[in-house]
Amino acid sequence: MITIALAKPSDVDAIERLYLACKDDLLARQIFQWDDTYPNRAYFEECIKDDSVYIMKDGEELLGVVVLDEWQSPEWEAIDWCHARPLVIHSLMVHPEQQGQGSGKAMLRASEQLAKAEGYTSIRLDSFSGNEAACNFYKRHGYVERGSVHFDSKPKGHERYICFEKALD
Repeated sequence: MITIALAKPSDVDAIERLYLACKDDLLARQIFQWDDTYPNRAYFEECIKDDSVYIMKDGEELLGVVVLDEWQSPEWEAIDWCHARPLVIHSLMVHPEQQGQGSGKAMLRASEQLAKAEGYTSIRLDSFSGNEAACNFYKRHGYVERGSVHFDSKPKGHERYICFEKALD
């Protein structure tokens, strides 16, 4: 049975394994959006303390993770956002072996439902411009491109991230 729930401190080992599998998969595809500094185990531990990490499981198997909070990167200030009161998606990941089977869509829908229930009017996120599969995934699910930002902390040629937003009706 598929469940989506807040992560507990005891989930951090499984979250780290999932993150490492996703990072390795991205690197194998020459997509340099994640490294050892973000996201990492310490990041997830802090987010779990803040009750902002949600996990999707099939029984005991961890399929996906998403961080949901209000933090927005300072670079986003230059973006012409259209909606107020956003919840922000960070570090959405689905195990590489589960990708393309609806798990990402389920995580996104659950994030949107949670945002609505908490009174948010929109969802925002950014996605590495070189990760076409992720960018197309968000577009297919109603997220609108609002512009792009440049992260100097990323490797040369991998600094451009597209900002997406979706209004919650």
